[in-house]
Amino acid sequence: MPILSVSIHSGISDGELSSDSLGKEVKRSEDKTLYKHTYPGDLVFNMMRAWQGAIGVVKNEGMVSPAYIVAKPNKNLFPRFMNYYFQKESVISQMNNLSYGVTDFRKRLYWDSFIIGNTAFPSTSEQKKISDFLDNLSDTIALHQRKLKQLNTLKQGYLQQLFPKNGEKYPKVRFANFEGHWEQCKLGDLLKEFNTKSKIEDEHSVLSSTNNGMEVRNGRVSGTSNIGYKIVENGDLILSPQNLWLGNININSIGTGLVSPSYKTFKLVKVNTEFIGPQLRVPEMIEKYKNASTQGASVVRRNLELESFYQIMIQVPSIEEQQKDGTFFKTPGGRILTPRKTGGKKE
Repeated sequence: MPILSVSIHSGISDGELSSDSLGKEVKRSEDKTLYKHTYPGDLVFNMMRAWQGAIGVVKNEGMVSPAYIVAKPNKNLFPRFMNYYFQKESVISQMNNLSYGVTDFRKRLYWDSFIIGNTAFPSTSEQKKISDFLDNLSDTIALHQRKLKQLNTLKQGYLQQLFPKNGEKYPKVRFANFEGHWEQCKLGDLLKEFNTKSKIEDEHSVLSSTNNGMEVRNGRVSGTSNIGYKIVENGDLILSPQNLWLGNININSIGTGLVSPSYKTFKLVKVNTEFIGPQLRVPEMIEKYKNASTQGASVVRRNLELESFYQIMIQVPSIEEQQKDGTFFKTPGGRILTPRKTGGKKE
């Protein structure tokens, strides 16, 4: 039978996961008689990670580690409802309170502690109704996630065609009525650094620049005050000098906010924000950021040399073509491109 895994993010796996899927090398006992036999509807939790949410309900028959706790619900508890119930933050918090150990990463949730937790649930018929409703929402989320993945793949394909390749002056594909070669510019000619700092506590929401985009932070990053944080507005460029080489560079599009003074902040000059945003995150640019960063004490510590960053070359067309391309990337998949002659060649 497959050996099932328990994740703090997705509960019980449907089948056996490879080391690649788990992101780590897994050592399993040669003696499979030590493993626990589980059936659909069984509750399983990892004693060492239950306080983080490593708990769920089995969907397919299999085996689990002997270190896991396995329990069977009685007739008053519908398995699918139980699976959703244990995803609630308040329930995970309760399991955290019921776990004990010297430090967080030595905490254990033992069966004797687990069974004294307080629960509240309706009749099994209402549990089924709630489960069906949440299942439908989960299916809808999964559908949109697949669509999002497809759109991101489509976007990456267009990025390769709408921007000239290294050493070329014309993109492979262009919108109609645009001609002429793209201009080579230094990033330093398109950016103007600024350091407008907050003088009032909690003047705006605190934002964070990540490798995946901008986000609003819940609470402060560190310390007790955000006075002195930089004020940024829509259209401003924010980057992390330590993590630029990993792709931590973003155009702010979530409104006026505060960012840590450790970030570099810029106003864009003579360039369309929606056009430049995608171009700043293509693999070719990430490689240039690596070359503009000096390695620190370890491989994961690199610091941006600002003057080298300013010297990075980037290609830009007329402002009208920038606006056309930028609008396209703002609404991916919403327009059809017509290939046309570029650089004297039929592409």
